[in-house]
Amino acid sequence: MIAAGAERHPGKPAAIFGDGQISFAELHQRSDKVAAWLRQQGVGPGDRVAILCGNEMPALVYFWGVLKAGAQTVDMPTLAGLATMQGILDEAAPKAIVADAAQIAKHIASKRGASDEPRLRIPALLLTTTAGKAAATEGGLTAYADDEILAASLPAPPPPNITADDVAMIVYTSGTTGRPNGVMLSHANFIENLEASNALMGLTPDDSILIVVPLYYIHGRMQLLLHAMLGGTVVFSGGFQFPAKVHAELIESRVTGFSGVPYHFKQLLQRSKLALNPPPALKYVLITGGALSPTGLRELSAALPGVGLHLAYGQTEAAPRITWIGPDEVFAKEGSVGRALPNVTLEILGPKEEPVPAGQVGEVAAGGPNIMKGYVSGDERELGKIDEQGRLRTGDLGRLDADGHLFLMGRSSEMIKSAGERIFPQEIENVIASHASVREVAVIGVPDETLGERIVAYVVLASGTEVDRATFRGHCLEQLPFVRVPKEFRSVQELPKTASGKVSRGKLRQIARQDQ
Repeated sequence: MIAAGAERHPGKPAAIFGDGQISFAELHQRSDKVAAWLRQQGVGPGDRVAILCGNEMPALVYFWGVLKAGAQTVDMPTLAGLATMQGILDEAAPKAIVADAAQIAKHIASKRGASDEPRLRIPALLLTTTAGKAAATEGGLTAYADDEILAASLPAPPPPNITADDVAMIVYTSGTTGRPNGVMLSHANFIENLEASNALMGLTPDDSILIVVPLYYIHGRMQLLLHAMLGGTVVFSGGFQFPAKVHAELIESRVTGFSGVPYHFKQLLQRSKLALNPPPALKYVLITGGALSPTGLRELSAALPGVGLHLAYGQTEAAPRITWIGPDEVFAKEGSVGRALPNVTLEILGPKEEPVPAGQVGEVAAGGPNIMKGYVSGDERELGKIDEQGRLRTGDLGRLDADGHLFLMGRSSEMIKSAGERIFPQEIENVIASHASVREVAVIGVPDETLGERIVAYVVLASGTEVDRATFRGHCLEQLPFVRVPKEFRSVQELPKTASGKVSRGKLRQIARQDQ
């Protein structure tokens, strides 16, 4: 994809960073040099190279260089704890690691005289920036800096002896076991997903996108790859700590697209002047990684007149997209996350693992060329993630309508069983979120001797508002059966979040236990 971009759009920026940019031609040339150097060091097909970097230019050059060498990238979560990262390194067993100066100082190189300080145990082959080499050398490590690698006079590497079915990337995602699972995704897994996504969204080489999430998330990698395939440009944000700054970046960069999880859009609507000053070049936004409530979608649409709203649903194990819905149907099919992508099969499975008819709720299962090759650990079947038919068992509950649109009801692990009823938090959250005073809400079940589980709603109110329990209860009773109305409404300043911006129901349950 990078070679094609360099041929068609040599001088065009492939990526823009806060401190500079890199053209397709330059990215192609630099990554060729990285690939040649890696091959000289004995890194090639079947080997793995870990990447422990922020969203910076060297991370991009090394990413493509590793793939060109025929090796597999292993994305390391920079915000994870030391034990989690060491577990990833031990399991994936990379032959080399790429790390920037900040990560070396934070996780890898002990200062001299502080050898007892806990640090990552890494492969002997450490690739980094010039500043990173200085930090590594001070810590007593041997490192190779990118300026040395790029200055090496080596012939271009021969095409690697790999096939489309070989693993390209290993992306770690939180698993049902409580430890990260290394998802092995092949070149073919991505290609079909990327081609289908670009076609459905109507993206062209003229499109560009602002990336606010780390590249070690599949969400970030997907945005990078979608535009690399087209010859489009990715612009890296300084981060999402300050939504008003991201709003300014959307305006100043003149990107045509923006992708985020519901949290990002809620924050932009509530903590920036998005509605008062819509980014003039923006053509589309993509919401993924969770459902934005119907009320939130309408608010976003009103804030961005003329901007197309797209929703996508998927999982890392599906490289990552399973369904998509575009602007023409997003309000006509309110609550839907769309139809299956071409070549993706979608089924709703009942209690006996049999496909159930339209309208019936069950577990969402997907099949197709985008489904992962497996986990690095090899326990995808033992974990119940891949079944005997080779289907991806998502763990999500949903239903299909007569037109094949998927409506998610929540995670099977999040389902609340109260007074003999199976209750889906998302249905209740959508109702509460439609109240004008609500900024954010999450619903969980807590143990109850009488009901089995008692429904509790944690509500973040809009600034300057006060709402009592009776008002919320009445609001819910207008739209929900009595048994689904929360027994408790607890006002909080903020909801606990995961690193990717999703509400952490596990942490909420811990809070609920402490409040009892």
